[in-house]
Amino acid sequence: MTAEQARRNVALYRRYLTFNEPLLWGPILITCLIHLGHMELADIYLMEAVVVLGFVFLEVPSGALADLIGRKKTVVLGSVLHLVSMIWFALIQSPFDVWGANIVWMIGASLCSGADSAILYDSLKELGREGEYKQIEGAAVGNRLLIVAFCSLATGLIAETHLRVPLLLSIPGVIFSTVSTFFLTEPRAIRTYAAREHFNMMKMSVLFVANHRAVKWIIGFSMLITVSSKVWFFTYNPYFELVKLPIAHYGIMFFLLNVVAWFFSRYAYSLERRLSERKVIVLMILMMGFPIIFMGSVVAVFSVGVILLQNAVRGFERPFLGAFLNNHLDSENRATVISIRSAISGFAQFIGLGVFGLMVDRWPLTFCLQLLGIAVLVLGAFAIRKHRKIFG
Repeated sequence: MTAEQARRNVALYRRYLTFNEPLLWGPILITCLIHLGHMELADIYLMEAVVVLGFVFLEVPSGALADLIGRKKTVVLGSVLHLVSMIWFALIQSPFDVWGANIVWMIGASLCSGADSAILYDSLKELGREGEYKQIEGAAVGNRLLIVAFCSLATGLIAETHLRVPLLLSIPGVIFSTVSTFFLTEPRAIRTYAAREHFNMMKMSVLFVANHRAVKWIIGFSMLITVSSKVWFFTYNPYFELVKLPIAHYGIMFFLLNVVAWFFSRYAYSLERRLSERKVIVLMILMMGFPIIFMGSVVAVFSVGVILLQNAVRGFERPFLGAFLNNHLDSENRATVISIRSAISGFAQFIGLGVFGLMVDRWPLTFCLQLLGIAVLVLGAFAIRKHRKIFG
């Protein structure tokens, strides 16, 4: 790969990551699944748990496949499947449609996961700029969040006319993201596929993770943040309905939370320089745990404002933890190890979503939020203590 191709990869990656998620869905996603897909909240948690479990089984083999036959091929295929799932989601009419679209998304996401960020890191490494990974990743995620924020202002108003319209209007952006992947250049030499080598790559990478204390800690901490964030996200719309927030205001809330996430993603590298690594980790735990407990304890319209704190963590998480992990990996198995992290996180999401789904089916949403917040603080305290032992 030439330097020019590497620079083009970085530019294409920015476009891919900026538009690979629907721009207008956030404020009304769960509401759409309930009213257009005719699903109950407990059923949505069960479905997500099952789909995430499927993602777990596909994640590591797909990462190893990317390391063997090329990251571009798997990212292109995954992006195409992701586009198909978005179109299917926009046309949902029954629980069958929701399940089908989610399963297609699962396959596409597993193919992209690990391979996409590996392309960026290896392209930067080719240019001798791998130290810029956090800044570029944060800027790309930040651009998406900022665009989503302004689109969210319109979502609530459009949804008052018809819930399905924001879903349909989000498709062109995903098409643009998918097309961008076709112009990527493979950053490393690829090999002819061999099943034995595929298995050996997975085995080697699993052993690498099992014997690397720093990588295990990063994966564990990432799992805590990702699982609690996803479980919490699915409570947004039901909580808005509980406190009787007008649907037109959903867009305003998502505008604000995405602006916050954009700021912390865009300036993640700068903020970390001002604070120590440990202080960042402590803040991430506190900004997740306490707001969840507050929402469950003080049931009022103004309580939705604490969601902004969680979105500061959402914006900071990917560039911070992505750079943290990549700095401990070699190019040869980079996509596989990143996929192992995603698989472990996915399995934890399966458990977390499944358990929370059973909880909300039995207990009030507010009580379940209190329990979730307490769990985040307890597990976070354990992670902070382990960080001190491993990293000094």
